[in-house]
Amino acid sequence: MLDLRRSMKLAIGFGLTGAVLMPIFYEIYANVAGGLALIMVLGWVLFAGVKFSALTFKEAVIGITCTIAYSGILGFVCYFFIHPAVMGMLLKRSVYFQLDIKAQMLFVAYCFVIFMGMYLVWLIRFCGRKTAEKFRSNSEKAGEYIENAFDDKEN
Repeated sequence: MLDLRRSMKLAIGFGLTGAVLMPIFYEIYANVAGGLALIMVLGWVLFAGVKFSALTFKEAVIGITCTIAYSGILGFVCYFFIHPAVMGMLLKRSVYFQLDIKAQMLFVAYCFVIFMGMYLVWLIRFCGRKTAEKFRSNSEKAGEYIENAFDDKEN
């Protein structure tokens, strides 16, 4: 039976953090540097993917899916609170750049594609762990075969 407590703790933690970070990353994307914001999203996704990679297959898939849903849906809600504060701060000091709807949707699409990378990070770590286990198992078996090959006892 699955123990989803750890998966849900991670999903809620990363989902709520992502919900706050995504509007901040959007403001960085719109007003500072687009590439920098996407690199920050990628860094956050890689960190979350590595954390989820310690879980089993089903736990990780459920947790990652919930994280993406929480970050996406709650990110739009947080945007309505964060955007006016950032816009006011920038208007006092500088010029605020508002992206058109096409550029906004492009940012959302980039983030969605990057978020799918959580599954890729999990898959890479899972395959690496299974490969290392297989190498260890094979080396132990090879040692047993070698010991048995030179055993003087006949069966």
